[in-house]
Amino acid sequence: MLLKSPSGGRTLSSNMCQLRAVVEKVFKYNLTITPAVGDSLTKLKHQIVKGAAGALTKLLGNYVHSGNQIYSFRFVKETKPVISTLSDPKTKTAYEVSVEFCKEICLRDFSGFNMEQTQELETVFNIFLRKVMEGQKLLALQRNRYFNLAEARSVVGENLNSVTGYFLSISAIKEGLYLTIDTINEFFRKTNCLEEIQEKRKQGLDERGIATFFRGKRVSLLGAKGKTLRVQGVNFALTPVTFRTQPGDVPLAKSWEEKYHVKLTFPGQPLLKAKKDGEMLYLMPEFCYITGAEDEMRRSGKSMADMMGPGAEPPEKSSKIAGMFERLKRGNVLEQYGLVMSEQERVLMQFLPQPQLSLGPGKTITPAALSRGVRIMTPINFDRWLFLYDSRNYANAGALYDTMVKASASLGVKIKEPNWIEFERMGPEAVEDRLKSAKPGFQFAFALLSDRRQYKKVKQVLDVAHGVVSQCAFANPKRMHDVVFASGIIRQINAKLGGDLYSVDLPGEIPKNTMFVGIDVCHCRRNSVVGFYANCYTNLAHCYCETAVQRKGQELVSSILVPFYASALKSYLKQQGTLPEYIFIFRDGVGRGQREQILTYELPQVKEAVSHMRAGYSPAVTLLIVNKRIHQRFLNDTGATVTNPEPGTIIDSGVTEAGCENFFMISARTRVGTIRPTHYYVAHNERKEVTKEVIQKVCYAMSFMYYNSTSSIKVPAHIALADKKAYYGSVIEGASNKKLANTQSFL
Repeated sequence: MLLKSPSGGRTLSSNMCQLRAVVEKVFKYNLTITPAVGDSLTKLKHQIVKGAAGALTKLLGNYVHSGNQIYSFRFVKETKPVISTLSDPKTKTAYEVSVEFCKEICLRDFSGFNMEQTQELETVFNIFLRKVMEGQKLLALQRNRYFNLAEARSVVGENLNSVTGYFLSISAIKEGLYLTIDTINEFFRKTNCLEEIQEKRKQGLDERGIATFFRGKRVSLLGAKGKTLRVQGVNFALTPVTFRTQPGDVPLAKSWEEKYHVKLTFPGQPLLKAKKDGEMLYLMPEFCYITGAEDEMRRSGKSMADMMGPGAEPPEKSSKIAGMFERLKRGNVLEQYGLVMSEQERVLMQFLPQPQLSLGPGKTITPAALSRGVRIMTPINFDRWLFLYDSRNYANAGALYDTMVKASASLGVKIKEPNWIEFERMGPEAVEDRLKSAKPGFQFAFALLSDRRQYKKVKQVLDVAHGVVSQCAFANPKRMHDVVFASGIIRQINAKLGGDLYSVDLPGEIPKNTMFVGIDVCHCRRNSVVGFYANCYTNLAHCYCETAVQRKGQELVSSILVPFYASALKSYLKQQGTLPEYIFIFRDGVGRGQREQILTYELPQVKEAVSHMRAGYSPAVTLLIVNKRIHQRFLNDTGATVTNPEPGTIIDSGVTEAGCENFFMISARTRVGTIRPTHYYVAHNERKEVTKEVIQKVCYAMSFMYYNSTSSIKVPAHIALADKKAYYGSVIEGASNKKLANTQSFL
């Protein structure tokens, strides 16, 4: 396919194309149902509007329904024309559906649109897009995701089938409406949920354990056009042959047989519970399949490469995306909704060179030198420390210690003999007892674990209960003699003890007296956990970090940030002898629709904390919103080869958002598949000399400052540190010990 290219400059191919509106306006109508239907009865409301579809099409042509609004390209002058009169067969209630013109939306110029108007426009056209995709014989699983289940492939060595599908979305950005197409993967268990229940029973799990296993899992009803739902529990008291949705209804088994054409084989199976639109639903596990890959599978690079399949690599991904663009364009399927597709966009790119890293005055290295075990900038000797291990790991413990001593020479760290503490089986009670008898004043505790089940319990005793700096590793005999592995342990411990491994020079527009902050919210477990990390300039070991638990699924951080910022400022003052003149904040995980809330609720918390420090103190603040979960892709497509762009690539024109400072950046390499760029949005900036170009250099430089990696990562280190702190807090399930607030104990 020919790719449109702007004139001049080096360009990349993208997975976006501009859409030209053949009509000038979209007309918005208010929808009224009489008698009124409550907002909680979304299913009934949908059925009523669906029953009026024929009359609505006759009046308005192609239209979309969203909430209490109807959108159409046709203008109707009449006031509240009655569309249809319907009757609910259960309640015998007659409903009248009517529409009334509300306003018109111009499609020629989006420059004056605010966020609310932009989101409304995107909602309308994405509903149009959903209608288009219904005719493409692809199964819709979740919003904007479409699959062909006939193309499922088995994942070798796993109880999974992998299906490659497409993500399609229309967005309103600087130059107009754009269609984004990306390839995605979905995974389905080969065994159905009933078979999973039977297997768990064989493993000895009781009903409570089985319910816990299923809680939070997403399941697909493949017979119901791929509907996916989140499981809330398992009801063992109900069965498909006894349960009825409403009194007088046929049993669930009979209902599904008529609706989905499936026949029950095990009448006594329990029912899965799930909620949709506020309504509790009961599902037959025999016809449900768990979707998604387990965390353990995702953490394995080799397993992930196999799960994703060859279609994830740049040439195959580019070809599939181009094929879908061609499929939609050839069929002119978008024209019925007033849109004409252009060619795929090529975008201008810029390139930043790698920054120099510093090991102290006059000592600079390239980032590549980190992988060779260079000397630590601020080495801290291991003079007084504990080495905890199980008796069965006696040989492993000795071997690892010897390897650590060998590796320490090149790092500049001197390691003395530890206080060896042997356990028959390392558990929380045993660790608690031995800590009481240990000689006080030790720097840290190192635990060599036999299995992953020990990690949480040991960390809860060392970190949470006692505030002890600790490091854990698993006793893999193959790694006990690995110098690189031992070097990584030493580097992590050194950072936890307050010794910086290296630093990076930032642009001159960033004062040395700057406090950087990272904020993220982890939603991976029963609660959402806020991670907060702050430090001085590029001295990551001079930090303040904290966590807080909030309601599950809540992204916006409430008033808890005020004490976090206040404590961070006091810590900065204590460590540096002065307060920062500039505060630079990285905020992760926020979608476009939540940006205004961040400015309204989170940013003022910085100002409030500052106001309590001293009279007249008013540091400048910059707030950058970082989003790494996006579907825009950019590739080096020369016609002969298709490859990932190099780290340091920036796209800040053409396909960026209108009316604001924002850009895409690729700051790391990927081992598997196609690199995903990170999007940066400058939400607030009070320092004029810190331009977008300066911010880009800061973001790229900070991507090299994550001490857990010997290369750059895809986001600034403060995002990764806040994310790590939040995830650590959710795993350990304990309040942060204040003794460790000024350490990177969570690395």
